[in-house]
Amino acid sequence: MPYPGPDGGGEVQDIFLYLRPETNGVLVESLLLKVIQGCSQYRSGIKLVYLANFPGQFIIENHIVERHYAHKFFFAVHGKRVFTPRMKQEFERVFDIPFSDANIMGSFEALYALDKSPEELFSLWVPSGDIVHVDGQTIKRYQDVYVVNYDIPALLHKNTRSTDIAVMLFRCAIGYDYFVDLVDAMRLALVRESVLSAEFPVSRAFHYSKGPVEQLLDATDYLRTSSGDPISFKELSFVVYAQEHGYGIEGLAGVVHSPICLFEQSDGQLVEENIFSYTASDSYAEALAKLRTVRAQLWIR
Repeated sequence: MPYPGPDGGGEVQDIFLYLRPETNGVLVESLLLKVIQGCSQYRSGIKLVYLANFPGQFIIENHIVERHYAHKFFFAVHGKRVFTPRMKQEFERVFDIPFSDANIMGSFEALYALDKSPEELFSLWVPSGDIVHVDGQTIKRYQDVYVVNYDIPALLHKNTRSTDIAVMLFRCAIGYDYFVDLVDAMRLALVRESVLSAEFPVSRAFHYSKGPVEQLLDATDYLRTSSGDPISFKELSFVVYAQEHGYGIEGLAGVVHSPICLFEQSDGQLVEENIFSYTASDSYAEALAKLRTVRAQLWIR
């Protein structure tokens, strides 16, 4: 189902949903669509406007996974030496150990240090107190090692030439609260059909765009023409909305690729946040107001 073009009026949002390689398939796709089609807002408040299947070969050749998670790969590769001030502060608060003394390493280095496969590293269970989430990154304590973005090697490993990814785009006039309820209904449907166990996190089954800026990230990699070419950035709904309200396309592209920013608060103080989490569940107007307060970024290359 090809992309119909943008709607930048601000009354709707374009929310992507795509299946992880572990759960991709016709059964899961049909179950999720059945939940959407069964909701009271279907067609009037939520419409499926784009549907595509990405072959594993295409994903690998176009380096889609590496590019999509570039901001997490950056920390998974460089580890301790690229921690931001807020990341250091939050690390010390949660783990109660001086940052300079801690054995912190990126997940690729940890594979060798801990003698684990990507899947073994991904599946290591630790108590909730041994995990910290900050600036869109995850640090997991295992024994005396603090592993940054432990899931990244497995994400790369799971995507092979034989694993396809199904992508859906829903144009929603409903709020994010309603869509989150739909996501929970999707999880329950997968559990009822024994596709997922009740304990399996829904984030490992499928992903959905959490806010307007993450919609742009998802569109950059997964919104394509029937020939496989990417849809122009300026043809995305939130980009059209932002430009019509005087916000430049360069600024939007910049925060998508380098999402850790300093935002000025009403009292003049600067706070460090990841733009994807900072604008989660926002309307287009709310997200744009926050984008106008960006004063600096961590440039990720």
